[in-house]
Amino acid sequence: MIASLQKFNDLDIVLICGIYGSGKTEFAGRHFRDSGRHRVSRSEIRKLMYEMTHFGDQWKSEHFSEEDDVLVKHIERKVLEHYIHNKRKLLVINTFATRQSRQRFIALARENKRSIGAVFLNQPLQVCLAHYRKHNPSMPEYVVTSMHQKIELPEKKEGFSEVLVLAPQKQESPQ
Repeated sequence: MIASLQKFNDLDIVLICGIYGSGKTEFAGRHFRDSGRHRVSRSEIRKLMYEMTHFGDQWKSEHFSEEDDVLVKHIERKVLEHYIHNKRKLLVINTFATRQSRQRFIALARENKRSIGAVFLNQPLQVCLAHYRKHNPSMPEYVVTSMHQKIELPEKKEGFSEVLVLAPQKQESPQ
C-alpha cells in the first residue's frame, strides 16, 4: 500500500476520484480490497440494474440514459445511507471531478458525523483516453476530454479529513 494511504484507514468514507479511464476501479481493488470497506460504485449499480431489467443482456456504455441514471443515483444514496447508518466503512468510486460533485457526499458524512477523505487519481488526458478507448470504445472521447478540462482537485477545505492527489510520475503527491 502507498504509505500516504495509511492515514485513510481510520476514515469512515473514502472517495476514489478521477476522470473516466484514470484507473479508479483497479486502484481501489489493489489498495482497498482487504480493507473491510464496503465498495459502492455508481457504474456497477448502473450495469447491474441494466442487466437485471434486460434479462441478462450485457451493459454497454451506449445504454446510458439520463432518465435511468436518476434511479441509479437514488439507489447509490440508499446504499450509502444504509451502510452509514449501520456504521460500516465505505469506499465510493466515481469521477468526483468537481467540487460540486463531491459536496453531497461531504454533506452526507457531516450529517451523520462520519469522517471522509478523497484520493484523486490525477492522470494525464492521453493516459485516460487510451484506457477509455480500450474499455469503452462506443462512448465518444469528447466525454473524457470535456471532463478533464473541468477537473477541480479536491482540497481539505471542502470538508475532507484527508486528501491525497496521486500524480502519475511520482506515484504519490500528498496534499
